[in-house]
Amino acid sequence: MKSKHLEDALFLDIEASSPDDDAYPICIAWTDPDGAIQKALIIPEDDWEDWDFGYQHSHGLSREHLFEQGETGKDVIRALSSDLAEATVYVDGLDPDAQLLERLFEAFDADMPFELARITDFLPELNFETFLERRQEILLENGLSGFNAENNVFVMAELTRRMR
Repeated sequence: MKSKHLEDALFLDIEASSPDDDAYPICIAWTDPDGAIQKALIIPEDDWEDWDFGYQHSHGLSREHLFEQGETGKDVIRALSSDLAEATVYVDGLDPDAQLLERLFEAFDADMPFELARITDFLPELNFETFLERRQEILLENGLSGFNAENNVFVMAELTRRMR
């Protein structure tokens, strides 16, 4: 089996409009092949209406801000496809990442060109409980909120750096 190295790791996190089944993606962050963190706000599609103001308080994004500063779903898909095609991309498993990505790609009749796996698959020496503890430590050390896609991608990359 091929050894997994940090330079092989790509990470992704996505924030939702609400905790409900009708939630849609509003912000996504990922590492590109050079290890840089990319981020995009996503303009909601016309039929994406489920919005939770409690979540808005947590992530700090309003629907109006998404329309003003966001990118179209097509542009986000293009960027993700360019950076992540044919790769395994690791997620923290704390969010319904797969469901939100499917909603994004299905809205444009596009196939997701990468596979998702949990970070604990990349770092098998961590069980999920230990991952959550280490995640919280890194968030606190850096004064970061865990309700932010960019911060969560940073945490996964930092944890991997520390363990490798």
